[in-house]
Amino acid sequence: TEGDSAKSLAVAGLSVVGRDKYGVFPLKGKVLNVRDANFKQVTGNTEIQNLLKIMGLDIKREYNDTRGLRYGSIMLMTDQDHDGSHIKGLLINLVHHWWPSLVKLDGFLKEFVTPIVKVWKEGKREIDRKEEKCFFTQTEYEKWRKRANNGKGWKSKYYKGLGTSTAKEAKEYFKDLEQHELSFKYHDDEDGEAIDLAFNK
Repeated sequence: TEGDSAKSLAVAGLSVVGRDKYGVFPLKGKVLNVRDANFKQVTGNTEIQNLLKIMGLDIKREYNDTRGLRYGSIMLMTDQDHDGSHIKGLLINLVHHWWPSLVKLDGFLKEFVTPIVKVWKEGKREIDRKEEKCFFTQTEYEKWRKRANNGKGWKSKYYKGLGTSTAKEAKEYFKDLEQHELSFKYHDDEDGEAIDLAFNK
């Protein structure tokens, strides 16, 4: 997760899905760009070493499947902003640099997406909310608003980051995990070249 605020959301979600197959690791700051680092920098980086230990990953080993790992996938939970996208990119870069075969495994790398805007028909209490709609991009929301008379008669809530969601909302997200979980698809070598181009200085 991106920091402790995202961790709180994930921990609340664990009460729904359980801890048997899920674990939570809050990252502190941005992940080191391993493509631009020497071996000493990598081995001395606490965040990366913790991540390798948690997953059971070995830099010197090649993986054709997830057998031998402590978890079968990594789900990235970051804010839906530029910093969050950068953190996701750095983590994808880390896995692709050392274990390109894992990036190619369908479902190994995932992201957890949350709404950036929610709208609902006005009611006196939160429990009275009707016809609640969630939007995962600003463009999607703006298109709806134009069709809905500029949102007249609807209340809205903007989510600046994962920490803006309540524990109740976190549980709702995890109950409907399929809607909030997206797998990164690796299509061909062009994807690998794009990752290299983005992070190889």
